[in-house]
Amino acid sequence: MFEKIRNRRRNAINRVCTIIIIIILIVSKCSAEEIIRKVDFDNANVLDVVKALAVQAGLDIVLPSDPSLQKKVSLHLRNVLPKEAIDYVLRTNGFSYESKENSILVSNLPLDLAQTGYEKVEWAVELKSLSADKVSVILNKIFPSLSVVAGGRANHLIIGGKDSEVSDAKRLIQKIDIPVPQILLEGQVVEISKNDSGRIGIDYNNGIFRFVNDDCDDIKSTINALISNGSANVVASPRIATLDNSEAIINIGSRIPYAVPVSSSSGATQWTVEYIDAGVKLKITPRLGKDSQIVMVLQPEVSSISEWKTTPAGEFPVISTRNASATLRTKDGETVVVGGLDSETERVNVSKVPIIGQIPLLNLLFQNRTVEKSKTEIVFLVTPYII
Repeated sequence: MFEKIRNRRRNAINRVCTIIIIIILIVSKCSAEEIIRKVDFDNANVLDVVKALAVQAGLDIVLPSDPSLQKKVSLHLRNVLPKEAIDYVLRTNGFSYESKENSILVSNLPLDLAQTGYEKVEWAVELKSLSADKVSVILNKIFPSLSVVAGGRANHLIIGGKDSEVSDAKRLIQKIDIPVPQILLEGQVVEISKNDSGRIGIDYNNGIFRFVNDDCDDIKSTINALISNGSANVVASPRIATLDNSEAIINIGSRIPYAVPVSSSSGATQWTVEYIDAGVKLKITPRLGKDSQIVMVLQPEVSSISEWKTTPAGEFPVISTRNASATLRTKDGETVVVGGLDSETERVNVSKVPIIGQIPLLNLLFQNRTVEKSKTEIVFLVTPYII
């Protein structure tokens, strides 16, 4: 008998405490998007807790007539949104709910749409920039109860489920499916005689390569003057468009063939031709910043055949490579100069006596062969434009 009296007193005290907490929450009423700094309930009814949180968030709530709402729950949360707190209470006690605008409809039925009264909706969208397959993977992780199907050549995405979750998925897609900016890289590849390269005003005291994004107008003027008098030659003027934060490559060089032995099924050795690249290469990764600023990651590379190795399987080229990497900040339409990419070429000159120099064997006695080596410097001028 005394135990019953104590239980009644304890329940009465808990009820009073719950009412006090509800009054405090009503007084400190906030919006559904405002964070509650502190939520504390001890041994309170699920019904009272959910009502209190809904009142504080300014939400309407529809509750079923279910004895489970009288179950006791203890809740201690910090820095949480009202809807998140309501979600914790309902889901941990076996309830599902549907959020529609400013109302919450609570059900004691399973979440399966086939067993609930919530309307199923479908929405189809053609994505502009992102891959439908990749977006479907993201949505399935965030909204596991939705049906998300990617299909068709038109990059379509079909989403089915509860109205509120489909609306949430729609808002998310609208935020992330935005066109990626493109950047046009306008380049000029200039080959300058090593004797004249010092005149363009690039200082290499700090290393093999030099990256310049200031005083470029003076350097460009000097290069144009060298081109005009024949001391420099424009090798290429590439124009490459690339997406923001995507790599573009400018390659000036040759593919060197060499034979590689391959064993056949019969045991005989066959030969196949493989290729290795040698020359000058520049990798550019532009990244668009604020106020038309462009950050460019520049990776120049110079490779050449240093020697040929003779092995029992044949001769193979040994490639000598030099590379560097730098990150520069420039503006839309400003030029960056990359220098220090040296190249060496050999040219064989043959002079011979007319007629006699054409006769086999004798021609070796009546001709002169000279090997002329020339060193040049390759200079890249890169100008990015936001398009």
